[in-house]
Amino acid sequence: MSEAPIILLGAHRSGTTWLGRVFAQHPALAYHEEPRNIWTWGNAYTPDDMLTQDDATDRVRAHIHKAFDKYVARHDAARLCEKTPSNLLRIPFIRAVYPDAKLVMIVRDGRSVLRSTDEILARGVPLSLIARRAATTPIAEWPAYAGATFGAISRKVTGRKLEYWGPRPPGWREWVGQDHPDVVLAKQWAGCVSRALIDAADIEAHGQEPVLIFRYEDMMAQPREVMTRICEHCQLKLPGPIIDEAEATADPARVNKWRAGLDEDTLDRARPHMEPVMSGLGYRWDAPAVEPTRVAA
Repeated sequence: MSEAPIILLGAHRSGTTWLGRVFAQHPALAYHEEPRNIWTWGNAYTPDDMLTQDDATDRVRAHIHKAFDKYVARHDAARLCEKTPSNLLRIPFIRAVYPDAKLVMIVRDGRSVLRSTDEILARGVPLSLIARRAATTPIAEWPAYAGATFGAISRKVTGRKLEYWGPRPPGWREWVGQDHPDVVLAKQWAGCVSRALIDAADIEAHGQEPVLIFRYEDMMAQPREVMTRICEHCQLKLPGPIIDEAEATADPARVNKWRAGLDEDTLDRARPHMEPVMSGLGYRWDAPAVEPTRVAA
């Protein structure tokens, strides 16, 4: 691959899909949305989604490079850009695979993530998405996903709410079926984001290429300024189409949707698990409205 790939990091329902589609506007980028099975090749049978540098064996690195190189060439592009929410738990692994990759991490008010994720649990995973993921999964890895897949299909067909959806941080199995569903969602978000923040600080402390971290709410309030900073970090040439798309599609009204969607009981259950992480990111739990402030890389 001729240029350093751009890896978009962020918890589920944090704006990664929007961010990826903004980056997809650049003609030099081959944008790949959630190529999960490329990242987990050789590591599918794990109890959670966390991977470390020790999991990036020579064989695994070679496979990932080959798969993404083919994708970029097929799209006649110069550079890869991709987003996979579970990669939030794999920063050291990604660094071992792509030491020069440009990592960009979006963070969002955890309450917005809780509200949006609960909607996904109630709605269920589209059967078309399940089929698409199955088609891209190597047959040898099907057993690793069979339980979750059949469970999602069963609940979709019968109209029952999903128990779990999205990235699996360490400990997730202990929560599901034991904790209140609101607590499960709160722990899921906090587990993913806190792990990423620890790993981002660690790689920077060791002199590796840093992770650029920014808040969704800041992007919605000042899309041109924030996106310009991101493009500079990524050393992206001619970033005009991306910056223009961000400015045209950013929607500040989405920032506070959780306020109408979460009742006080839900917030009380989530607070002990979310508030410590949110405070470290500059969010005030009792603030009447989110005030955009930058989060340093």
